[in-house]
Amino acid sequence: MRPPSKKRQALLRNDAYIVHKLYAGAVARFGQEAVSKDLTRLWDLRCIWGMHRILLFGSTEFKNLGEMLWVAEEVCGYSQVHS
Repeated sequence: MRPPSKKRQALLRNDAYIVHKLYAGAVARFGQEAVSKDLTRLWDLRCIWGMHRILLFGSTEFKNLGEMLWVAEEVCGYSQVHS
């Protein structure tokens, strides 16, 4: 997947704190091993939190899985362990 434009990247960097919280929440819910193998678990938790009105839909700069993964990997430094 192509990285977001430079202008979009500047906006997405504002979601680093939210992605850190999603990562911690995903580890607590799914376990470190599951999250390390598949960072899309953050998106799963984001959807769960949205449905429970913990993190309202539309309240983040990232609007799709690709943008959220870009923040997780490029801004927050998380990576998937490939086995």
